[in-house]
Amino acid sequence: MRPYGRERSLGSRLRSFLVRFLLVAVLLLVLVAGGVLLWGGNGRPTAVLDQPIEFVGRATEVSLTLAAGRAGLRSWQVGLSSAGTLHVLAEETLPRTGLLGGSERTKNLRLSIDAGKAGIPEGPADLLVVVKDYSALGYLRRSEPALSAKVTVDLTPPAVAVRSSQIYMTLGASDLVLYTAGADAVTSGVQVGKYFFPGESGLFADPAMHAAFFAVPQDLDARAVPKVVAIDQAGNRREVPFPCTIRDKRFPDAEIALSDDFLARKVPELIQANNLPATEDLLQGYLVINRDLRKTSEAKLATITAQSNPRALFDGAFRQQPNSKVVSHFAEHRSYRYKGDVVDQQTHLGYDLASLKGAPVAAANRGEVKFVGNLGIYGNVIVLDHGMGLASLYAHLSSAAVKPGQMVDKGEEIGRTGDTGLAGGDHLHFSIMLRGVHIDPVEWWDPKWVRDHVTAQFASVPAASPTAVGNATATNPAQPGP
Repeated sequence: MRPYGRERSLGSRLRSFLVRFLLVAVLLLVLVAGGVLLWGGNGRPTAVLDQPIEFVGRATEVSLTLAAGRAGLRSWQVGLSSAGTLHVLAEETLPRTGLLGGSERTKNLRLSIDAGKAGIPEGPADLLVVVKDYSALGYLRRSEPALSAKVTVDLTPPAVAVRSSQIYMTLGASDLVLYTAGADAVTSGVQVGKYFFPGESGLFADPAMHAAFFAVPQDLDARAVPKVVAIDQAGNRREVPFPCTIRDKRFPDAEIALSDDFLARKVPELIQANNLPATEDLLQGYLVINRDLRKTSEAKLATITAQSNPRALFDGAFRQQPNSKVVSHFAEHRSYRYKGDVVDQQTHLGYDLASLKGAPVAAANRGEVKFVGNLGIYGNVIVLDHGMGLASLYAHLSSAAVKPGQMVDKGEEIGRTGDTGLAGGDHLHFSIMLRGVHIDPVEWWDPKWVRDHVTAQFASVPAASPTAVGNATATNPAQPGP
């Protein structure tokens, strides 16, 4: 039998051990919790509008950047508060990817908000963005918005009225339409399938009046329905079809035979000039040029012609090159044969005009020089801006006599013909483009068509000033060349 004192001493030591153990455990828990809190941070997640928003409508684009600390984003919610009611428009919960939280610390949101579909009435509202993170404090905080912005809900699209009468045109061609758009419209123009042609304002005494050149590009069909479109700041969109009869057109077919001499002469030159991968297989090199470089050239040409003078710089009808003969037509479907086999097919977007070697090239109309230089398959080119989205391209030149920014008159010499680029011989490739889209120039070479479809329409509406529409009302257009 152990003495009482020894039993008491053992119990005391046990209790003391347990107390110390609990203290250490509590201390470790405190340290771990503190570490987690410090690691996760005490900053709140943030939400920032990439572009300010004043109005919200049926198709309002919202761009947000969300950010959280090392604990990562846990969830986000975007809503509109109107008349004391919160309407949740979009939300997401992000997964936890580890013990301490999520791996996604920033997120870029691109949302299209439809306030009408959500049943939100027109009037003042608050755009609210709630963001939560995986930090320990994030679970304890109240769901206060990381972003709150005052907006106005606007569900009424702009007013639109077409002023032009019945339009008759051919597939691949262009025309002009006049229309009025409400003062709340920030963008307006003509939509034809996937193509959009913006209109111009400030040309007429009536500030609501707009003019838009538009086209039915050759890759569409005669069933296309052109519509005047107006979009306001809230993204509300109104579309108004207008009377337009489109005649179908069969574009010509052509075959081009590729010779070894042509490939040996052109392929190495174009590959080197355009920094393409070198190849010993001349046919494969040609296909890269005819396919990939062609796409790159068209993309660069679209960029060059993206910006245009809002006023008409052209003076009546365009002029075909003097003493030239058409050898290839617009939208010609070309099949390329090598040793009897069809190796490629492409669409030729312009006219090839032949004359004498090194012949003078005249500006088809008055305009501003937008570009002078090499342009892939087109070789050395000059691009002129004729205003209101119209541009002309002069390709395969041997030399240029103008500089970017220079104004030139119709008929003024701007360069000389050549065989640069993917040209098989000395000639001029000529194109007219509308907002970067190739169109058939044949109507623009016709003085009567220009008078009836362009000049008469501009003259039918009072101009804002004598010079507001530039030279579009010229009554003495030059005759086309042969």
